Amino acid sequence: MSNPILSWRRVRALCVKETRQIVRDPSSWLIAVVIPLLLLFIFGYGINLDSSKLRVGILLEQRSEAALDFTHHYDRFALHRRHHQR
Repeated sequence: MSNPILSWRRVRALCVKETRQIVRDPSSWLIAVVIPLLLLFIFGYGINLDSSKLRVGILLEQRSEAALDFTHHYDRFALHRRHHQR
């Protein structure tokens, strides 16, 4: 590939230049390293992959056979508690 726009030498030179600039400038260091790490910890703390306390609601607007079949199949699972509200 002899495409002058995207050559590996240019990409490597650009990476070296940007790395040197980030290391030299404290504000670039803050933007390139500190803020992404801070966001990683903030969002990592907020994400909970435990789905045992997931709240799901089913609203039946029409009592069709398909909707009632769905709710009866859903009732067979032991992972939830059912609350009726009318």
